[in-house]
Amino acid sequence: MIDADTKQAIHQCILDGDRQGIARAVRQAVEGGEEPLAIIEQALNPALKEVGDKFDAGNMYLPELILAAEAMQAAVEVLQPHLEAKKQEREVPGRVVMATVQGDIHDIGKNIVCALLRANGFEVLDLGRDVPAATIVARAQEFDADIIGLSALLSTTLPYCRDTVRLLEELGLRQRYKVFIGGGSASPAFAESINAAYGGPHAEAGVQSMLRAMGRG
Repeated sequence: MIDADTKQAIHQCILDGDRQGIARAVRQAVEGGEEPLAIIEQALNPALKEVGDKFDAGNMYLPELILAAEAMQAAVEVLQPHLEAKKQEREVPGRVVMATVQGDIHDIGKNIVCALLRANGFEVLDLGRDVPAATIVARAQEFDADIIGLSALLSTTLPYCRDTVRLLEELGLRQRYKVFIGGGSASPAFAESINAAYGGPHAEAGVQSMLRAMGRG
């Protein structure tokens, strides 16, 4: 259990979108003997969940969400070397290829998911945004991925998620990968319609679902 004052300081930095403050707080926590995973599970993840809840309720707006995502990334950047050093002590849950699909240039949610995945020990290949289905599938094969994560904020880009799944089927690769759909337009119903493992707008829920899919939840 991490120190209550440390937990509150990190939590508040996420809510405030304070990149410098959170980098300093996380660095001090690690230097003070706190475990990186404890910082993630007890401070960062709950703060990010609160950000998502506030945004969904209309109590936080897009600029604040972006700042919170950037603060989360800053925290993970501080923790990453320590997590890497401990990799031999824990098994990697899996390998994930992440991409914002073709036609969509929004990547805030994807970036948050990538940060959370790395924080939870996954190996992640981030292909960026506006990525065609053929590129996603090819890179998943090269990376020897277990999971393909697709982000689609716009409802008009959901068909490109379907195209990615269809291409996997055409190539005889559908059973090789678990496909997860995230973003503002993603829903369980859409995921079910294309036989994806998960569909929803929440980063933390998506990552927890990936952990469960890999037998870690």
